[in-house]
Amino acid sequence: MRYVNVDGRRIRFLEQGEGFPLLLVHGLGASVEWWQFNVNFLSQKYRVMAFDFHGFGHSSKAMEKFSLSYASKFLVSFFDTLKIDKVSLVGNSMGGLISLYTALQYPERIEKLVLVNNAGFGQKISFLLRLSSLFPVGELALILRNQFTVKILMDQLFYDPKKLPLRLVNYALKIYDLPESGKALLQTLRSGINLWGLKKEIWYPILKKVASLPHPTLIVWGEQDRITPVSQAYRGQELIKHSNLYIFERCGHMPQIEWAEEFNHLVLDFLEL
Repeated sequence: MRYVNVDGRRIRFLEQGEGFPLLLVHGLGASVEWWQFNVNFLSQKYRVMAFDFHGFGHSSKAMEKFSLSYASKFLVSFFDTLKIDKVSLVGNSMGGLISLYTALQYPERIEKLVLVNNAGFGQKISFLLRLSSLFPVGELALILRNQFTVKILMDQLFYDPKKLPLRLVNYALKIYDLPESGKALLQTLRSGINLWGLKKEIWYPILKKVASLPHPTLIVWGEQDRITPVSQAYRGQELIKHSNLYIFERCGHMPQIEWAEEFNHLVLDFLEL
């Protein structure tokens, strides 16, 4: 684990293994730690990197207004900082949305794409996220946070709450004790979500362009996802010509944790094709 300067921002990232670069991109409110069950296995064959996206984890918090255009440019700046010409991406949730958008905007920089319960294939999204986008609901949730309330919220990400590691709950609490963490979270959330769901300016342009995506793509989903419905996985498979779809049964929004071993083999098999 170390830090690197990307466009003047201090970014925490993990690098392990050798071989072709593979970047793991976390979702909203998450961090490097959400890939802790995947890095060791994937780094047997690849140069695996995972980072705290700007605004999250232990990376710099202050940011301009968040947008997909900004996020994709930041991702490419990260590649350039590490002198990476081409990379494969594994993105979960918001990280999958950013990975997908980056592949559409900078196709020459991406080799393969793994989309894990990503946003971007439609408007529907968790009511809890839609509610949290309202002022002052999000602010109140952050003020009232404790281990009990945070665990209840994070349980929503899993089909089987027993598979949620308690250390992730405790880590989330520590992160949102850091200055500006809550502000960055709500700013990012509200940039893409309102009471009606994912904003049209995000999902509509993606659905218009995604059929032209040239990269081999693996779409991975949890059948009981309460954040992004599994119907969007099928929609993504229909639209992306060079795609395969794998649905985990008895699984929520985090298959890389809930079914880590099976997920790791699935991703490695796809990358090795």
